[in-house]
Amino acid sequence: MSLKGQTVRIIVSEPWDWEENLFGTILFDRGGDKLLIELTKPIKGKKLTSNLMELRPRYEKETFKPLLQYYSVTVGGALVTKDFDDFDYIIIGSVTLD
Repeated sequence: MSLKGQTVRIIVSEPWDWEENLFGTILFDRGGDKLLIELTKPIKGKKLTSNLMELRPRYEKETFKPLLQYYSVTVGGALVTKDFDDFDYIIIGSVTLD
């Protein structure tokens, strides 16, 4: 089953002073090891501002399969450009289906 089209909530744990949860829709689910999320609003990072975020599981050998059972997955997130030629790693957190 594909996660494409599902809405997600990202609870940010690092940076510790992050003030809000992020929400978005999964645009791309690649083999359980990467998600492309379209955020509900653009986020400003250190290098770029984008409404696209790539999430990858934080821990080795973890996948996004637990999302299908409504469990959360710890992730690292980076803002990306539309053509994927630049990225800005900005968060660590957990993602769940919303």
